[in-house]
Amino acid sequence: MSKIPHNQVLDSPLRLGHVHGGVVVYRPGERLPERTLPDHELVLIIEGDVTYRCDGQPHAAPPGTIILARPGFRESYRWDPRRRTRHAYVHFSIDHLPDDWPDPAGWPVVQTQPDPAIGPILRSVLQRLSRRSPVEPSACVVRLIAAALAAFLQPWDAAQSPWPTARPAAVQRAIQWMQRLIDLHPNQKADLSRIASAAVVSEKHLCKLFRRSLDVTPMQAFRMMRLQLSLALLSRSNLTIKEIAARCGFESQYHFSRVFSHVFRQPPSRVRVSVQRGDPPPPSPLPEDLMPRIFW
Repeated sequence: MSKIPHNQVLDSPLRLGHVHGGVVVYRPGERLPERTLPDHELVLIIEGDVTYRCDGQPHAAPPGTIILARPGFRESYRWDPRRRTRHAYVHFSIDHLPDDWPDPAGWPVVQTQPDPAIGPILRSVLQRLSRRSPVEPSACVVRLIAAALAAFLQPWDAAQSPWPTARPAAVQRAIQWMQRLIDLHPNQKADLSRIASAAVVSEKHLCKLFRRSLDVTPMQAFRMMRLQLSLALLSRSNLTIKEIAARCGFESQYHFSRVFSHVFRQPPSRVRVSVQRGDPPPPSPLPEDLMPRIFW
């Protein structure tokens, strides 16, 4: 399959007719009966393990899956039989497809590990559609859909992504709890028992899961998450180092500087001067998706 040129995505003369969409929740075991699709549709599976059947061919569609259906598809959905299913969808008709785009006959139908940018793009499309008539989509909506299609049609190698697509559920629960604590209550203490309680597993099992997925213990991850936040504050705030130490939950400026220097091999004051003159900060000790303050 040929690729879309990277430098022609946003300037693409893609023209759409109608655009409409929404988010739907289904009870366990419900189905969408077979239908023949009259237009294009992008579907994002948010919750539930779904089976999508197209022209007699079944496709497993777990959460995170993107489906790109085209006019004439005979399709049906079987929603999760054990829990609720939630999915977002955007219907659209294509009046003109750019000449340099690949032939739609060769477009993929289902991607279980798509480009992670597609989900936020579809969310933005749906938010914008709620403000105006779907009959004449705005230029911004057209560009967003063009970007979502381009991201879907470009190969995506999840193994090379710095943001892992899947970790054990207990690790994710622990990470989210630690992020909220650092963001909302940085001076509160966190020990292994509290983190394991938030993850709903034993302390021993949580340590094993963290070692396996991140190669650190939960407490080491918590400390490095606080250091990641300090890196951002050193380069993007006028807080003093003492204030940054307190904001990131360290008991004193001395303790913060000692831990920071041990991890980054230079003191926070030197890093601040280096960043201010245009040098990049030291590499983050953990994947970027573990950065605190991601709740926007």
